[in-house]
Amino acid sequence: VLATLNMPQQGPLMDLIHIIDDETSTKILSEISTVESDVPGCEIQILLVNNIEGKLWSSPKQFATALFNMWELGSKETNNGVLILFLLDRRRIEVEVGVRLNVYMDQSWTENMLNSVAVPNFKNGDYGSGILNIVDNVADRLREIEDGMTATTASQEREIEDGTKATTPRQDDDDSDSVPFYCSLVLMLCLLGCGIYNDSKYPMGRDRFCTNCGQCNWTHQRWVEITQPTHHTKGLKRRYCVCNSCRTVDTRDVDIPRDDDSDNSDTGGGGGGSSDGGGGGGASW
Repeated sequence: VLATLNMPQQGPLMDLIHIIDDETSTKILSEISTVESDVPGCEIQILLVNNIEGKLWSSPKQFATALFNMWELGSKETNNGVLILFLLDRRRIEVEVGVRLNVYMDQSWTENMLNSVAVPNFKNGDYGSGILNIVDNVADRLREIEDGMTATTASQEREIEDGTKATTPRQDDDDSDSVPFYCSLVLMLCLLGCGIYNDSKYPMGRDRFCTNCGQCNWTHQRWVEITQPTHHTKGLKRRYCVCNSCRTVDTRDVDIPRDDDSDNSDTGGGGGGSSDGGGGGGASW
């Protein structure tokens, strides 16, 4: 079973490879239901698959960020959604979080948590207990944040509120096939400079051909809001497009005007949360 960007979201626990027993599944769903009642706006989504479809994703982190935004996890107001992505064949677990959680569930906290409570179970083949432990720890962290028990500096809070905190998507340790991705990125930037992408009616360009197979046969996903605009800064929205011939994934980013410039009614989002890839983390076993 391969994860795809356009796969539908079907309940909080999507065990598509059937490795979690019924008793553990019940415990996981119960904890998710409880924390989502305790913490306004939060949403925990779990996806267990063998691997990711396609070879042009530079890492599980990149795919997790894209899928998080496609599903718009969590509330747009609180931006505290969490995606837990489990890749059995790749022996990789990835946790992606909403923008609001970046300073609370950063790479250091997330990776320490995964290596402490989940990786030992995964090494022993006890995948259900590992996932349950992750959910318990994430739920406790969300409650601490809601109760104001997790420390963060006043300047960090102001940066989050003003939208001025610059977060850079991290690179995890599973980046062996990153070279093709960056080559494609350079080509995309060149095309952008030439104006090929500068056509709102044709979101991948009127004459945009796939850099992998040379075809022009795209499926366009809806726009998702990556960064909300404020009175001081522009926002960012993104559209993912999938080549129907070779399954290559391409993107287009567009600025959202500041709040005092216009409304954001055309961002295409469904009112859900978004991730900029600046928080969360992963682990391998």
